[in-house]
Amino acid sequence: MEDPRPRIPHNNKFKQQQLDGWQPIATPTNTVIVLALVGAFLLAIGGLITDSNLQLKEVSKRYDQICQENVAASLNPSMTSVCNVTMQITEDMENNSPMRFSYELSNYYQNYRRYVKSRSDWQLADVTGPTDICTPLETFDNGAGSRTLYPCGLVASSFFNDTFVAFHCPSGAPCTRLDQSNGWQRQGISWRSDRDKKFIARPLRADETDIGPNGFPLTPIDDEDFIVWMRAAGLPTFRKLYSKVDRNFAKGDRLIVQINSNYPVSPFSGSKSIVLEEVNWMNGKNEFLGPL
Repeated sequence: MEDPRPRIPHNNKFKQQQLDGWQPIATPTNTVIVLALVGAFLLAIGGLITDSNLQLKEVSKRYDQICQENVAASLNPSMTSVCNVTMQITEDMENNSPMRFSYELSNYYQNYRRYVKSRSDWQLADVTGPTDICTPLETFDNGAGSRTLYPCGLVASSFFNDTFVAFHCPSGAPCTRLDQSNGWQRQGISWRSDRDKKFIARPLRADETDIGPNGFPLTPIDDEDFIVWMRAAGLPTFRKLYSKVDRNFAKGDRLIVQINSNYPVSPFSGSKSIVLEEVNWMNGKNEFLGPL
């Protein structure tokens, strides 16, 4: 039986497609006006970002020229030698949001195609998927036969393994080691989505090994420093968050950092630095975005 209701749209301008149309015509006058308004808006945004950057304070110190690279220590922790680097606080630094203590590498191309593709996101997330994309570091024979590296790939095997311990030395007062109880926050430095979904640790399988080339122990997948490292940088000079610092520093204070300098940068003519920086609504200083 046919539906007695007519299949005709309601008689209104919208459903009958009878709405009035408007097509702007680009004339020299209105083109100049629109471009001027857009330019003024972008100029205001750029000025706001630049002004915000100028209000942020940071202290950085290059340390690869101060600390001798101790590559052997990364294989044998008992051989670790400690290097002390002093960061002088020249302005008051306030933690409206927790400050960031980061390490900075230069001349390091994490965005190199062969390097950045040498990882298995399936393996990292503990889901079924291929590992052959980890070439040339998919498998390794450590004396017990060739086994799949866990985690595999160039990115995982080149993990940055320098470590830092900070001491706050107020002017005219003794030094205090920074830890979880007084503002040194090593937890929560990675993205929550990465921790919860993309980096899921599990026990080793029979056909896997967590010992890499030269007997180098691979970092656990759920280690937050490892998770931060695995988020590849797009530029050759980049910073990676090592700790949040939830405390204030006054002008004249010193931050003494004990560093185990294990990561070699001389083979690629790079440099290593440590950076203490304030953050704001932009999360950190960005000198490029404002002028852009």
